[in-house]
Amino acid sequence: MEPFFYKSSIIPDGFVFPHSYESVVMSGSWPQIEPWAPLAMDMPSSLFYYGAMLLKFRKAPLIPFSIIRDESGFYNSGYVVLACFDGCELTGEPTVRIYDYGKPKVSPWNNVSYPSFLVWLEAAKMESELYRAQQGGRELKND
Repeated sequence: MEPFFYKSSIIPDGFVFPHSYESVVMSGSWPQIEPWAPLAMDMPSSLFYYGAMLLKFRKAPLIPFSIIRDESGFYNSGYVVLACFDGCELTGEPTVRIYDYGKPKVSPWNNVSYPSFLVWLEAAKMESELYRAQQGGRELKND
């Protein structure tokens, strides 16, 4: 499946995706960072969550690129968490803002953020290691 990138007609004028993000997506080698998953491989979800962010934050567009979907409830009680590029930043290296549907009153500007995609990616890798270790421990306790 070909990766989906938002068309320039729906994203803010002048917004440019980070080259590092485009490279990872286009290479087809999205790292194993579960529970995070790329939205670029799921056009309907990409558009759905982009629309949801536009409705919630009309004057400050957020462009979702990764999602946590853990229906098991192990991570974040099953709520969706989005990693979004700040669409107001036109530098080519936008801040990554996290929106957590489990904490809807905490805005992405008052939540965890990362100065770039690569910094977010490193944090997501560490988070994934912890998640997998905890999942492994949980499976052992249930046996």
